[in-house]
Amino acid sequence: MRLIPDKFALALQKDISMADFHHRMAELRGDKVICKLHEPLRYRDFHKGELSFNDAAFFVEKASSALGDMGIRPGERVGICTSNNVDLPLSIFAIARAGAVAVPMNYMLKAGEMRYILENCGSETFIVDREVFAANIGDRDKLPGVKRWIMAGPHDDCAEGFISMDEALSATDGGGAARLDPDEVAAIFYTSGTTGFPKGAMMTSRNLLTAQKIAAALLPVGPKAKGVFCLPAAHVMGFGCYIMGCCVGLQAYYMRHFNPRDVLEAMEREEANLFVGVPAMYAMMLAEGIDSYDLSSLKMLGSAADAMPEEYVNALREKGALFKLGPFRPKAFFAEVYGMVELAGTATLKVAIMGLRYPPGCVGWPVWPVRVRIIDEYGKVLPPGGIGEVAVSGPGVTSGYWNNPEATAELIEDGWLRTGDMGRKDRLGRLYFVDRAKDVIKCGGYSVFSVEVEKEVLGHPGLADAAVVGVPHPLKKQVPVAVVTLKAGAQAGEDELLAWCKENIAGYKCPRAVRIIAPEEMPYGMTLKVRKLELRKRFDDLFTEA
Repeated sequence: MRLIPDKFALALQKDISMADFHHRMAELRGDKVICKLHEPLRYRDFHKGELSFNDAAFFVEKASSALGDMGIRPGERVGICTSNNVDLPLSIFAIARAGAVAVPMNYMLKAGEMRYILENCGSETFIVDREVFAANIGDRDKLPGVKRWIMAGPHDDCAEGFISMDEALSATDGGGAARLDPDEVAAIFYTSGTTGFPKGAMMTSRNLLTAQKIAAALLPVGPKAKGVFCLPAAHVMGFGCYIMGCCVGLQAYYMRHFNPRDVLEAMEREEANLFVGVPAMYAMMLAEGIDSYDLSSLKMLGSAADAMPEEYVNALREKGALFKLGPFRPKAFFAEVYGMVELAGTATLKVAIMGLRYPPGCVGWPVWPVRVRIIDEYGKVLPPGGIGEVAVSGPGVTSGYWNNPEATAELIEDGWLRTGDMGRKDRLGRLYFVDRAKDVIKCGGYSVFSVEVEKEVLGHPGLADAAVVGVPHPLKKQVPVAVVTLKAGAQAGEDELLAWCKENIAGYKCPRAVRIIAPEEMPYGMTLKVRKLELRKRFDDLFTEA
């Protein structure tokens, strides 16, 4: 009989690496189902609607052996860009088990963006599937640096010039793992490029596993829980949630794509206790109409990547219950995480439970052993209440950017990572997010925080989304401009919206122009966060034309 739950025992283990993670999980949980699949895997040896922990470990072992048979060597960077089924995170672990370095990419990237990442990390091996290749590449000549093309998915999808992963899996019996030190680089996760070219954050096993093991130990769910997973596993948030689910031992219903109706139907059908998404996902689920679905099984919800509106939190918590004790049914637990790629996920955690409330802008307390401080432009630590840059230290902090020592030197100083986010701390140690440093608009001597203005602009009932960016101005250096999308059926003009802003927002921070664009034109990244750099480029001549 175990004296402490498995997830707490895992949190205390320091020697686990990406190479042996799934085998440790299999030893612990064996034939317990790790995931049910919305769409089955398309491999002859793994054509199943669900996988056990043993199945997952076997896939990782066979895929690792197959990669070795193909000539993949320790330390080699291996790019991977496939659809978001569970074989994606399993393949990332398999690459690490082969001793190589996984470089996962967003399946929405175009060939030119893939080429930049592959050339930056020096990858000559690329794993893709038919859908990604046909939609976003089309011709191998667009990626001239790739020498070894591997096609994921069924053998029938494999074109000439590709190595079939399906055949390779069937041809190998598996084998041992490469020795991987927990402090060796196991993966490179590239930033979204919102402030320029993407940069590759080097992640070790300790980076990726430690923070997730600790977070998993804190979750109020155990191995009997069931969740719905539809986050992109090529992003560190989705990959981290996958790891946390494994550590908890829960059963995940794994979906390749997010669709609000499909997700709500799955949550009802599977009697899901847990869902983690980004605010944009929750907004779409609420717009779909959550009252049409039975979500009473929900115990916990989670969010990250952007600020979560309180009204979303309240609406969703009302649908479930943390536990049921006669008539006493406290609302579902809600956890909101502040983090970033370079931190391997979690830095601070805010939980909504019982009647616990937070002041506006608060993103919670640091998750032990993470430490957070606020510094000025010279690196001096500011006292409580002072607004400055958020700096973080802890086991998840990247060792730096691949092939970019200059950016690494700007990022990390004495083990502290400068996040590029503006924030403050109160006397209780809670962190408040103010804005991205690069998104702060310097307007006529005032510092205008775009996040604050966006919340105010979204007070207009006809708006679905809003992004506020600073554009050049001949007199004020920069002025704020609101780029918005309308709700379905809403009728509003740019002049009308601008007049509303002037009536409801203080003059120094009020947008000087409003531009309405179609929802499909809003440049969302992998976690549905707006890529403001693209909007700034699009509207940078708004006030400078002769």
